[in-house]
Amino acid sequence: MRNPASFDSLFAAHRFGTVFHLAAQGVQAASAADSQSSNNAVETTAANSLGSMALAQTAMHYGVDRFVYCGSGLEYESGDLPVDESAPLSAPNLYGASKAAGWLLLDYLRRVEGLPLTTVRPFTVFGPAESERKLIPYVINRGLRREPLQLGAGTQVRDYIYVSDVVDALILAASSKNAQGRVFNIGSGQAEARTIRSVVETALDLIGAPRSLCRFGEARRTRPDPPGLVSDSACAVAQLGWEPRVSLEAGLVRTIRYIASARISAAAA
Repeated sequence: MRNPASFDSLFAAHRFGTVFHLAAQGVQAASAADSQSSNNAVETTAANSLGSMALAQTAMHYGVDRFVYCGSGLEYESGDLPVDESAPLSAPNLYGASKAAGWLLLDYLRRVEGLPLTTVRPFTVFGPAESERKLIPYVINRGLRREPLQLGAGTQVRDYIYVSDVVDALILAASSKNAQGRVFNIGSGQAEARTIRSVVETALDLIGAPRSLCRFGEARRTRPDPPGLVSDSACAVAQLGWEPRVSLEAGLVRTIRYIASARISAAAA
């Protein structure tokens, strides 16, 4: 995404009908120092905003039928209530701000130059193959090894959505005639919202590891982190016919099995 000159040769070599733009930089930054250092801040902003615009311009040049942009719930101003698509874009950290900047540029191309844009904004996605630096893989890996977990206070409220449900939403966003030009929040909603502490303890319970492994309050979260981030996905339900199918517990079980199997395979190798 930081090398837009590569886009033209890629599109020239293949005939794309739909572009799913999920590439981004900065979501897995370990700390504020990592994500907001001058070099990384410039690279993250360039990739997520200017890179997105260059990709969309190339897609328009080659006449794609649909451009599906995967944004983030972190683009929104956080609060105590579920967030719908009309909420202000007021990101709590650099990653969210750069994603919002990218969307503003894409929306400009949609309004002025005819980009066939559809936007989905997933909230807290999890599932197999997620980076081990993210919360749920970290908890599962250490829980399987019965190692202590250094965690923050765990009071933040999150709306976890399993990865296959997000894939379903992306496919519907690409195929629905009513989706072009729209923005769709993708999450499990208020009914499934949990504190980080609850998610961690549920994962340990499913593993069969003791909750006493948790060291809440020992880790200091350095990247700005909103206290609450919960979606209102009613628009996706009504307009796309989408709904989440995998509960948090079921998704955790699938993820635990994946990580445990991968550990066994690695040990055998």
